[in-house]
Amino acid sequence: MALYIGVAIVGFVLLGLATLLLVASRELDTYLQAREGALGRDAAAVLESGGPPALLRWMETPGTVPEGVAVYVLDTEGRDLAGKTLPSQYRSFVERFVLVGTRDEGQSFRPIRLAPLLVAPDGTRYAFLILPEGITPWGSPATLAALLAVALLVIAVVAALIARAFGRPITELQFAVRALAGGNIDARTPASLSRRDDELGVLARDVDTMATQLGGLLNSRQQLMRDMSHELRSPLARLQAALALADRKRALPGAELARINLEIERMNQAIGDVLRFTRLEAAPLQAKHLLRIEDLLETLVADERDEAAAREIQLELLTVPALDVVGDPSLLRSGFENVLRNAIRHAPTGSKVLIDARTTDSTITVLIEDRGPGVPENMLERIFDPYVRLGGDTDDRTGTGLGLAIARRVFEAHDGRIAAERAAPSGLRVRIELARAC
Repeated sequence: MALYIGVAIVGFVLLGLATLLLVASRELDTYLQAREGALGRDAAAVLESGGPPALLRWMETPGTVPEGVAVYVLDTEGRDLAGKTLPSQYRSFVERFVLVGTRDEGQSFRPIRLAPLLVAPDGTRYAFLILPEGITPWGSPATLAALLAVALLVIAVVAALIARAFGRPITELQFAVRALAGGNIDARTPASLSRRDDELGVLARDVDTMATQLGGLLNSRQQLMRDMSHELRSPLARLQAALALADRKRALPGAELARINLEIERMNQAIGDVLRFTRLEAAPLQAKHLLRIEDLLETLVADERDEAAAREIQLELLTVPALDVVGDPSLLRSGFENVLRNAIRHAPTGSKVLIDARTTDSTITVLIEDRGPGVPENMLERIFDPYVRLGGDTDDRTGTGLGLAIARRVFEAHDGRIAAERAAPSGLRVRIELARAC
């Protein structure tokens, strides 16, 4: 970066000087010709022969003074013979280096005089000053525009070089980091970037190392979850068998037996959810088939009516035909089932859960809405994270904390999305969007 900035400064100075010389030489061409020509001698001859009035008439004659220059005939006080006002930016310069030549001079000293000296018949001295029009000591609009153009050119070239040297590698690094954040643990930075010897190369290698370590940790976690789930399933099965044998030998009280069976079933469900969640992280799509969402929802609602009826909850299904998608039937059913069971669990007794499936040209939208206590605004996104519980009256603690997380993984694996929003007047509305099969 320091090299690029140094080159930019040197390039701007060199190009600026070359441009300034080129523009100035063209703008001052007429001025130099007038200054080096015979204009001053002609003025001196006219003044000597006819005095100041003749000089004024001569200067006012068209064609006498070339275009692009201004002529001033100044007396010892700096007053112009024709009454013209000297530009303020030249006054100090004229006073120090021009007017001194019109005043008394000693015999052994002659001050610097940068303008021809005209002497009238009565002995009055005048300075014959030629100045370029439209050009100040700080340049002209053309020179300023030229320098600005050079500056913009140098900036554009250096910016392009910096973008090529730094912008593209940073973009490639950004893509790799975004892929990692999106769950692709196999994402790595390009070899051309990781082989660089500068700071970007070091950063790219660090990102690759981090990705490798993250991949190892995720694989270890998934393997641990699978192993633990399988190891817990076996003791649960033996516990159920032992409980059945104990009940045969000596009948257990009905309430205690039902409670034990309920807790075993909850543990079994929790282990099953962990296994499903782990499998979704590893390989979400096992099979792809063309299926109709309306048929899947009708079957699901029919299967869940008994559970809903036990809580005096009514299920209402609204669908339209031809809701075709391509996906894994078992996974999609699991996703919809988790959302629907969550709605049934939180719906108050005697209320209704609405399942509304609709479509546009390219998207299928399924709304599952209950009339429960709802979810706080700041938790609408977090309820889809694993093991997130709301606390308070909005959480009955009967779920495993993985149902909605599994649903999100299922629908995202089908290039869809799931979101929650507050329903009116109360309750929660879950919106599921899937791509419609062409």
